[in-house]
Amino acid sequence: MPECRRCGQCCRLGGPTLMRGDADRLLDGSLPLSALVCLRRGEWARHDGSRGTTADAAPCDGNLAPLARELLKIAGAGVGPHPWQCPYLRETAGQAACAIHESRPLQCRALFCEAPQAVEELLATGELLSRAELLARLAPVEPRAPLWQELAEAHEEACPAGGYFRLWQDLATTPDVAAVRRELAELERYDTAFRQLCVERGALEPALLPLVLGRPLRDLSRPGV
Repeated sequence: MPECRRCGQCCRLGGPTLMRGDADRLLDGSLPLSALVCLRRGEWARHDGSRGTTADAAPCDGNLAPLARELLKIAGAGVGPHPWQCPYLRETAGQAACAIHESRPLQCRALFCEAPQAVEELLATGELLSRAELLARLAPVEPRAPLWQELAEAHEEACPAGGYFRLWQDLATTPDVAAVRRELAELERYDTAFRQLCVERGALEPALLPLVLGRPLRDLSRPGV
């Protein structure tokens, strides 16, 4: 059987998507909540290895498509040529290693770049971890978890990622570009204010905003618009 060359390429291209079986790693603290980001339904994202099960439309160039459901991922380091590079990647003398190898998520355990079938099968099961499920499991040990779920639902209703992207696409066809731009600006302002209020009132630490509320609307990439 071929062995991993420890080149680190899989880790450079992005952190894993979490499965239901990964919840225990978050509950016992071996993987911190602050390491996570929620990619919300309707956001554009890559769908490598998912067999299209996470896409809401046929992927376009770069295997990009809107998400049919939300994904919880380890957030990327956000720097260099690979902004989604896993922050737990460590490299020494040309050899890659994982800083949380013993508690690494299920997708990492299944992934082998020369034989991707195992991770494809894992993603195809649909056993993806959602915010609602994670927060429900956290409730017995984190008193604020029910509040976080309420905030996530309220934010999703007021600032849906799918609605935001539809407005961007409308710019290509609408006769009233100014009106659509005003709607976009208002969504972005509300999104920003919602986040600030959550922090100011002590409901959320800044490090938990990407998990509970996802990424700011204005920071999302906009393929094809």
